[in-house]
Amino acid sequence: MLLAIWLPAAPVALAGVFSGGFDRQRFKDALQHEVAFREAAIHVAWSAEPLCDDTTEIEPFVLWSLRGVKSGLSAHQERLFSQATGMDEHWRIVWMDESVPDELRLGQRVLAINGRALPAPSTRIEVGAVFRGGAPLSVDDQAFWDVLHRARGEANAASSMTLTLDGGAQVLVSTQTGCAGTVTASAFDDEPANFLRQEGRRSKIPGHALMEARSRDERRWLAAFGTYFLASEQSILRQRSSDNVGNAFLVGKVLALAVPGAGTVLAAVQAQTQRTLQVDGLVGAADLFANEVVLAMGGDPSAGLKLSDRLKAQGVRADVVSMSEFRRANVQIHLQQLAEIESARRNAELAATAAAAA
Repeated sequence: MLLAIWLPAAPVALAGVFSGGFDRQRFKDALQHEVAFREAAIHVAWSAEPLCDDTTEIEPFVLWSLRGVKSGLSAHQERLFSQATGMDEHWRIVWMDESVPDELRLGQRVLAINGRALPAPSTRIEVGAVFRGGAPLSVDDQAFWDVLHRARGEANAASSMTLTLDGGAQVLVSTQTGCAGTVTASAFDDEPANFLRQEGRRSKIPGHALMEARSRDERRWLAAFGTYFLASEQSILRQRSSDNVGNAFLVGKVLALAVPGAGTVLAAVQAQTQRTLQVDGLVGAADLFANEVVLAMGGDPSAGLKLSDRLKAQGVRADVVSMSEFRRANVQIHLQQLAEIESARRNAELAATAAAAA
């Protein structure tokens, strides 16, 4: 997949005007982190689709607006932000997959989706945020997500949605089936230490975890972790019930569903390894689910463990993303078992290739 992010080079500051070079770079880096996570979340939604009870069509682009910054910026900071990134109060394309039509370009302003205008984010008072360590007044972008989620639902019939661009041009964009719901993470999080399940089928990864994520696999792990709470929880719970293992995670089940042929080697491997792992509730199961999703996408399944260890070593608060000792021990056992499954799968592929060549 092509990762295209619209971030123009920062212009030279005028003498004596907006000379906040540090802030410009900080804003630019933060936006890069956020857009890269949104890209990872879309790819995880597409790749994990066989694992999810509830699916929908997912758009191959990311829209972003300066008005959606959760922590709020002063007028001076907004000007610095626009200078550094080219972003403003309008909804613009900041990432797009290689599958999008040629008419779309990075930085284009999008006015509407399926004929519905994209509303500007507003503010709301949330008293409960104070008890979580956040601010009572926050930016509310739920109206934007309502438009996008409605367009996703309509795309279930035609596998496409129509974007209205600045100037009135309309572009039909093909979509792809993925896990329903949206996992978000913001570099400008007003509650950067908290993981939240939000209204409108969204889950929010702590901003601290987003900013510490250093690789594509770590971002994908975070996205898969959040996805578990939205679209896959019931299917995994049903699988546990059908195998009569209680509060346990069935090692390799996710991998078997996501990777064609992986299930054929599980029986032999499980004869030599522990079949299940007792998990610490949904959070512990989400760890293992994310490990297997990242592995199924060709990545490093230990990405989440590495991220959690760094967060703890640095004393960075990131809510449930930081693993307890019990969860960490489970993840280590899980990674060992996944390595055995992968080794058996590779050996089976080599044997099949050798047999075909004989």
